Amino acid sequence: MKESSLQVVQLKVGHMQNFTYLLIAGNSYCAVVDTSFGGRVILSEAKKRHIDIRYVLSTHSHFDHNNDNEMVKQETGAQICAHSSSSVNKDISLEDGSLIALGKETIKVISTPGHTPDSVCYIIPGGVFTGDTLFVGTCGRADLPGSDPRALYLSLKRLGKLPPETIVYPGHDYGSTKTSTIGRESMENPAMLQRSVSEFESFVLG
Repeated sequence: MKESSLQVVQLKVGHMQNFTYLLIAGNSYCAVVDTSFGGRVILSEAKKRHIDIRYVLSTHSHFDHNNDNEMVKQETGAQICAHSSSSVNKDISLEDGSLIALGKETIKVISTPGHTPDSVCYIIPGGVFTGDTLFVGTCGRADLPGSDPRALYLSLKRLGKLPPETIVYPGHDYGSTKTSTIGRESMENPAMLQRSVSEFESFVLG
């Protein structure tokens, strides 16, 4: 599998164990995945590394993943990207299959509804940013307003088709490790081991 030229910086921020990520291209500019509560941390990290922030990539509409979007946008001029159906205030509307150029790489957007209708994951060579769709050892909740356990089941199956060595970068620090791989989660994660929709519903709603 092709290795990405993007440097991934994982930052744990806020009081809800959120992760925010910097995807750095060529030591000069970056995209941020889910600002969360990390605006000041993100801006400080970017300043320290002398990099410009071009994009803010939102995985879904929940406030704990977008709290500091506007702060980062106002300070940097970054464009906020989110699914077209999302309530997130955005500059660029995304669909399943949308592509975002960053340096020598292309970030691919895949729609992964279930936790929320507007949930998306961002794929780079060798990695996937899963927001609240897939965590290390579990998955996102499916009992919230707008959640759909059947859609989440299908989204997890879709993620399971990625190369097994794909690194999983989750939206929260809920697991035994801060990252994982698709192969490991496919073998160990109870949410991905449910064989049928009904089994998954029992698991995720039980």
